[in-house]
Amino acid sequence: MKAAVYKGNGKLSVEEWNGRMPEEKEVQIKVSYCGICGSDIHILQGSEDHRMHLPSVIGHECSGTVWRVGSKVESAKPGDRVAVWPVKSCKECFACKEGYGHVCQYLKVRGIETEGAFQYAWTLDEEALVKIPDTVSMLHGALAEPLAICCHVVKRGNVKKGDFVVVIGGGPIGIMTALVAKAAGADVVLSEVNEKRLKKAAELGIHTVNPVKEDLLDAVINQTLGRGADVVFETSGSQPGVDSMVQLPKVHGTVVLVAIYGKPMTVDLKQLYYYEKNVVTARIQEKADMEKALELLAGNEIDADKIITSVLPLADIQKGFDKCMDRNGSEVKVMIQCDAD
Repeated sequence: MKAAVYKGNGKLSVEEWNGRMPEEKEVQIKVSYCGICGSDIHILQGSEDHRMHLPSVIGHECSGTVWRVGSKVESAKPGDRVAVWPVKSCKECFACKEGYGHVCQYLKVRGIETEGAFQYAWTLDEEALVKIPDTVSMLHGALAEPLAICCHVVKRGNVKKGDFVVVIGGGPIGIMTALVAKAAGADVVLSEVNEKRLKKAAELGIHTVNPVKEDLLDAVINQTLGRGADVVFETSGSQPGVDSMVQLPKVHGTVVLVAIYGKPMTVDLKQLYYYEKNVVTARIQEKADMEKALELLAGNEIDADKIITSVLPLADIQKGFDKCMDRNGSEVKVMIQCDAD
């Protein structure tokens, strides 16, 4: 069976991979589609080698069909259509016992610390599975995991109907965060400098601002009659994004940190202090967020066909990574079909 095997130092190879049979509480799924995630890009750039047992199959944004089940599996059966929740918690630490297993102190992410989804058949524990509704295609179902992150960050920002929301950064997570906030009833503006991404966001019905061409703060102040944004999501991971995020919220407004910052950022704390602005962090997602994401997909509240911009066979996965890493490209979400001949 073919798999995309990461060998360290940025080396990825599609080759034969002997998948293991499921143990008592495990299942084996035939993987249909798996999206290329920002975390996968970090892996290919060599920054996550210390977290991995190499060589290893990577990937976690997937849909698949249950193929084999262990003797003590209770919640799944062959033929079930499923997405995968990538969180693997210890269940024993303080965070887990408080009900926050998604930020477990000994968290493992499937596809990083453990074997992942860019392969024909993937064996994993049954608790990872979330059933895909019959009305959601397998291709769209593979969006559930990244969309669940966006459901989680919008929940963390406590977005309500009528809120004015700013999303800084128009990558896949930024665009989908804007869409989830809109689905919650918010008025949303997305800030992005890449004109191709701005065009894609506009096609999805999102109001956009290019901060290189238009003053973002002025635009927000004008649209909110001087109040400022209720909630700001920083998804860009950039210093200009951090500079903007502290200025945009209203008095007692909220900033949600979504991006992973590869280096320390400079933050103008007085902008937060003077007006008692709230800062919230958001990491990964809870299983309930996976269910919410699939509910949004089933209700056609998210235009998955516009978000998924390329579908490639597993043999062309390197081409998929190249598309994702093109900073001037127009890709939003690249999907790899793992069961293609």
